[in-house]
Amino acid sequence: MHSLVAIDLNFVCLIVLLRIREKIVHFFETDTRRPGVPDRDRMVKEFSRSAADRRQPKPWEIRTPATLLETVHYLLTIVLPDSRRPFYQRYEFIFDRMRAIRQEMVIQNLSAGEVLPILEPIVRFLCYSAYRLCEAPIAEFDPKICAQHLQECLKKVLRCYDELDHASSSADESNRFEMERLYLSFNIGCLEATQSAITRYGASEPKLRLHITTQLECNRGNYFGAMQNILQFAPLEAAVASLQFPRFRRQMLLQFSVAYQSRVQTVPLEWLERILHYEGRERTCLPDDCRHYNLQLVPKGNEQRAGDGSRNWAVKFEKAQFDSQRCAHRSEHENTVHTNASNAPNTDHRFMIGDEAAFRGCFLRLGSFGELIVSSDLGVSILLVSTPSGSAGCSSSRSTSLISSSVL
Repeated sequence: MHSLVAIDLNFVCLIVLLRIREKIVHFFETDTRRPGVPDRDRMVKEFSRSAADRRQPKPWEIRTPATLLETVHYLLTIVLPDSRRPFYQRYEFIFDRMRAIRQEMVIQNLSAGEVLPILEPIVRFLCYSAYRLCEAPIAEFDPKICAQHLQECLKKVLRCYDELDHASSSADESNRFEMERLYLSFNIGCLEATQSAITRYGASEPKLRLHITTQLECNRGNYFGAMQNILQFAPLEAAVASLQFPRFRRQMLLQFSVAYQSRVQTVPLEWLERILHYEGRERTCLPDDCRHYNLQLVPKGNEQRAGDGSRNWAVKFEKAQFDSQRCAHRSEHENTVHTNASNAPNTDHRFMIGDEAAFRGCFLRLGSFGELIVSSDLGVSILLVSTPSGSAGCSSSRSTSLISSSVL
């Protein structure tokens, strides 16, 4: 059932007219020059949940693999960079339309060679969105749903590559190790992901060695070593892995509460910043995190001096005082990087990806891991461009060109 009949244009027109009549046209399906006016050329098939009372779609109602591929390309190159709406609204629209694409892939039972070009850009989009929206309120972004779909897509991609291996196919596998690295980065610290990679490629595979080493460091409880390795990841892989930093920091603070327990001695806050990698604008978050876990902050000298930041503060660790019941994320949102919203309501404390210049497709790393600079909303630059195989990190001397539509 690989090649269904081309979709019936009369049926498409009927669905479009029905949606216009029922006023269920999304903002991104309206005319860019005439707000509120539906544009039939911009309308994309929405997701419809399968149910017992729903009939199976007819062959002419389903898009062909080539059309699905073209739809993914349209969503990521036209809708995603559209800055007329905030990113979370773009994410909601694209996420829904991509669910419909994946649903039709399953209905048609496409081959691995047809699935991979469609699913790989979806994986990159979900990875970036999980990072980009990690601090958004739950009303705008549900991290659990995003993580669930990202996990499903990553596993499906890896299964497709396994199918190609069994079929001895000569299909393009240039992005295989990029997907493996994203899978390991997203599942950092997961024993199953580690065993899966080692079983398939061995622990000494050069293109995965850094990520497998990071996994092993997490399993040993060496979170500092794992964070040091993450600094060398490619940008998108580092962004996904950084979602686990709050959990790593919590574990390290718990370890410090045992190792540095003292009623008299203290640990400089400035030293903790370096060890826990509170870089750049995130430095203001460390005192809040210490209070979150019930750690006592004390001034180094006899007097507290305002405006000295972390230089004149220290932490007194006591195992009995550490609040081990506290989670490593904000109560209303999972996997977030803590932010001091009261002092800087418009400041983003994610590892910075936000240069508002045009899409240059150029990945830059400036200084420490705290400043990851790429093009505005990434769009084409990360979502459609794969990291060159064998590259473990990213430097200012390396750039990646925007991918052309012909690649998809």
